Amino acid sequence: MKKLSMLLIFVILFLLAFAACETAVKVQDGVYRVEMAEFDINGYKDFVEFEIVGGKVISVKADAYSQEDGKLKTASKEIRTMMEAVSGTYPEKFYLDLVNEYIGSGGTRTDVIAGATMSSENFFYLMKYAENAWKTNDQSVRVVKLDPKN
Repeated sequence: MKKLSMLLIFVILFLLAFAACETAVKVQDGVYRVEMAEFDINGYKDFVEFEIVGGKVISVKADAYSQEDGKLKTASKEIRTMMEAVSGTYPEKFYLDLVNEYIGSGGTRTDVIAGATMSSENFFYLMKYAENAWKTNDQSVRVVKLDPKN
């Protein structure tokens, strides 16, 4: 129930943030996805995904999948246990926090999540490309290479 409440709050905040933004582009319904070109040193590839219906963003997902078995980082009990013990955060929590902070800031960069620095940096990098994808109605999966200058 707690997850459902958090998800509902997240969707409402996201819709309010994008409702406040005016754009000359008519956004096409569909799924817009951007992912890193390479797996990170831990064997995960970060991605962000937006779903738009009726010209409105109805969901946003940020996560990473494993090079080894394709499973999502948020589904890994091992990663959750290890991260939570060391830093007090874990993938399911920090991805949701990143998305909520990004939306709450009106789409500007916020601070990285302590204990999830690499995932935070990748999220902000991917969001630049994700915003461009939905603004240009490009529903192809965008694969981006990390620019060491960013």
